[in-house]
Amino acid sequence: MKKFYSVILSAAMCFSMSANAAIIAVFGNNSNLSVTSFLTANGHTVTNFGSAAPTAAQLAGVNAVIALRADGNDAVRDFVLAGGLLITEWSAAEWTLDIANLLNADGGTNSFIGSNTPVTLTAAGLALNLGMGLPNPYSDGPRTEFQWTLSNIGAGVDILATIPGNTPAIIGGQSGSGYTLINSLDWADSFPESASASGTWLLNALNLVRSEPNPVPAPATLVLLLIGLVGITAARSNKK
Repeated sequence: MKKFYSVILSAAMCFSMSANAAIIAVFGNNSNLSVTSFLTANGHTVTNFGSAAPTAAQLAGVNAVIALRADGNDAVRDFVLAGGLLITEWSAAEWTLDIANLLNADGGTNSFIGSNTPVTLTAAGLALNLGMGLPNPYSDGPRTEFQWTLSNIGAGVDILATIPGNTPAIIGGQSGSGYTLINSLDWADSFPESASASGTWLLNALNLVRSEPNPVPAPATLVLLLIGLVGITAARSNKK
């Protein structure tokens, strides 16, 4: 019986760990390999599609797409509207906001804001746990040095972080059944494969993944199911 309990506990732990991992598509033109390696080392399954946005077939089974200063395509837009998570870096905001129109806001142009610019997470950003493991404000050398400006932020869009002058730097909101997270900073510049503030922010952002490609019971449901199995087994053992 003790052996059976051990098996149940091990199974519950495995399900809990796998539920936190995401299947991610990365594309664009900035530190693709480093971002991919970093996320893989942190338990995610990642495919780097290079500079070209992935097709609908390539997005099958994917939870999240990361656009590194590159334009997406209809497949990426449809992926988000159908329930996927899109995370952008720097100028990828332009396509996302002004062409795909995934959020009620506009992109702008490049702006030099200075190396190590502090980024302050708002109450809305903290509520999404984007600040886990980070000071508030946080800064990250060359990865908080340039911004793709944002404007005309309208209804349904949350300002999740600002830079000095109360200027919006990270915004997000619902896009159809999915979620779009715009980080207008150059957070992937010289992206390190080891720990960094931008890396921690990215891992936090991936917790916004809302669905699994092949749905599985939530960890709590699994635990209840396993407890039930233990009870049934114990009852049968007592009858013998």
